[in-house]
Amino acid sequence: MSLLVISVLSFAATPAVRAEFPRVTIFDADGQTTSGSMQDWSSDSIRLATADKRSWNWRDVVTVRFDDRPAPATPRGAAIWLANGDRLIAHGIGIADEQLKFRWPKVAGELDRSVPIEAVRGLSLALPHAREPRDQFAAWLLDRKDPRDELRLANGDRVAGELTDWTDGMLALSTAAAELKLQEAEVREIAFNAELITLRESTTLRWLVELSDGSRITLLAERSQFQDGVLNATHVTGATWRIPLEAICELRVLGGRAVFLSDLTSVASEQSPFLAGSRDWPMRRDRAVSGSPLRLASREYAKGLGMHSRAAVTYSLTKQDRQFTARVGLDDSTTGPGTALCAVELDGRRVFVVERLSRTIGPQQLPLIDVSQGKRLTLIVDYSELGDSQDHANWCDAVLLRTP
Repeated sequence: MSLLVISVLSFAATPAVRAEFPRVTIFDADGQTTSGSMQDWSSDSIRLATADKRSWNWRDVVTVRFDDRPAPATPRGAAIWLANGDRLIAHGIGIADEQLKFRWPKVAGELDRSVPIEAVRGLSLALPHAREPRDQFAAWLLDRKDPRDELRLANGDRVAGELTDWTDGMLALSTAAAELKLQEAEVREIAFNAELITLRESTTLRWLVELSDGSRITLLAERSQFQDGVLNATHVTGATWRIPLEAICELRVLGGRAVFLSDLTSVASEQSPFLAGSRDWPMRRDRAVSGSPLRLASREYAKGLGMHSRAAVTYSLTKQDRQFTARVGLDDSTTGPGTALCAVELDGRRVFVVERLSRTIGPQQLPLIDVSQGKRLTLIVDYSELGDSQDHANWCDAVLLRTP
């Protein structure tokens, strides 16, 4: 994969021009936070217009937040979910040449875009307005194992088989009983054959980008370039899109010195119900234990762990691991007076604890915890008041910061 050499965002050092560049806050792998106007953004590095014109190699960056922009909007209209969990707030319009065609109004206007159909889990042509049914559909879609295509219809019916065609607003579904022809307006949601969904995992440097419309996409850094206010982006599927700078709210760097726990394999994970025979709540990666997106205080997080009391998960540390941090709180789906104890242990020694975490208290930001002398890191969610009632706890942006 060739590395593009890019010249990006060069400008004259005048106040009038500087004002055009957004103010951002960078959290880096040394645990430092720096704010300033963004000056340059290339596939290799990002630079701020600070007095020392400080720059960071992308491998040394954890997150970049655009300070003058609100959090991504609640998904509205239609959405597409990809094999890696990415979400496009876009409207599917058909299939051609093994590509799903879609329109992405908040990002690409009326231009048609596409993504390989083999990388698509499914889509909604009309997202429910209420959050709960929206989350339920997404969770079902992401967990689905059925080796058939399935259409959920506007009248509430479901039909499964093989989607053989989707052109000009008409869908053709071959079932065991009949060949169905359906108008797009009759279809509410589509799930694709889970056995045919493939997306090779990338190990190169990636940007997990959150957009103002609620989309979340993973881009290949070395194959994306920024020029004239537009990110000419290459998605991990190989699809290429043009993303306006003003549409970007936040990005996380994957494959650099910062390693999110949700991208690691734990060495031990357990969950013990408060009452014998109660429902199990296994830990989830990048989702709450309910299967919904990770949410704390009305903000959705792309990376993290969802757990339910009593639960513990342990990770082996490497010699390069230096610090750990996260933001922990009860998921927004919890209600009432539920509470939980949340703790971090290093080789069995408790190094951080919140004795009583609740929705009233709100999320807690962990300090930078020194793990350089440890071998194992354990996150714990334990019973507090009321047993395990409403104890859906999220460890958002749980990340290890490593030495170069």
